[in-house]
Amino acid sequence: MQHFPLTEKLHTDILEEKYGKIHAKVLKHNSKIRESLLVDSKNIARTYALTFLENWNSNEIKKINEEIKNGEAIGNAFRKSGFAIRKNVLDVFVIKLPYWLKKAFQTKDDSAKARLSEFYAKKKGRLPIIYGIVTEVYTPDFRKPIINEVDKLQIGAVTECLEQNGFSKEEIYRRIGDDNNYEDVQERYSQSKERSKIIISNLRKNIEREIKSSK
Repeated sequence: MQHFPLTEKLHTDILEEKYGKIHAKVLKHNSKIRESLLVDSKNIARTYALTFLENWNSNEIKKINEEIKNGEAIGNAFRKSGFAIRKNVLDVFVIKLPYWLKKAFQTKDDSAKARLSEFYAKKKGRLPIIYGIVTEVYTPDFRKPIINEVDKLQIGAVTECLEQNGFSKEEIYRRIGDDNNYEDVQERYSQSKERSKIIISNLRKNIEREIKSSK
């Protein structure tokens, strides 16, 4: 069973191992939302990515965001600027594909696997930041629309809810690097996961609405 990388290795790295050179095709990028397709050299989309952007005060992050807006893949842009990447997985689910995305994927499948994560980035000696909440919808050719045990084990809690239970972003980032291990603080972690349910439910609704409205 293939392990989804929570740290360091980028999604584009994994796609390129299977499909060759991958580039981002930007569909939308404003102050709140980024939509893109990760496309191979045959112009077949291998992942649809929807990002709900956070607010950042950092000029460095704003500069990186401009690179992303101009077509650089998110992970590549941060890695080139010296950041390490980690993903706090919030949900893994199966989503119904609208016609436009089926066409972009060049698939006859009606559904696809999707993963919802907080995108953490950190430079040595600095506190981690969250660039945004990213949904990756995978072409069925790459990931079958089936939720496996590894997926379930990786699902965590929203940072906002973890912070309410005394976890800092620095600690969350560290624990992601330890395979999302919260065994020593199960009670607080369970409370955080319970609080996260309504936020994740609302995110799922927003995701489905955005995907349906895209073309």
